[in-house]
Amino acid sequence: MRLADLPQGVIIMTGSVVTAVEARELREGDILSVGGTTVTVTGTDHHDLPGMTRIPVSYHPYDTETVRSERWTLPATTRLTPRQLLRSERVDCMACEPGTNSHDVLVDRVTEGWVQSWVCDAHLQM
Repeated sequence: MRLADLPQGVIIMTGSVVTAVEARELREGDILSVGGTTVTVTGTDHHDLPGMTRIPVSYHPYDTETVRSERWTLPATTRLTPRQLLRSERVDCMACEPGTNSHDVLVDRVTEGWVQSWVCDAHLQM
């Protein structure tokens, strides 16, 4: 479920969003901008060398229909520009009994940040 699909209520987000991500933090499905090209991470592997990360990626070179796949090996601390980083987060209504109104949602760390708190519509109307 995406954050927008969360049942009605009030969501309080943190103000921070991710503007750069290190290679070691990437996950399958992450979308990056590399030299103006949109790149999708298709997996992640640990490299044999300490401090290195192997990242399989796919992209459309020169905005063509062709899909190109490559396997990049980068220092784990290489900073990349993210376009979408979907991460799972458990969101609980802060007014309901603990564990009775919780949802697992995907939050885009690039555009949405983190969920600080959520109050369901039923408690807002009280």
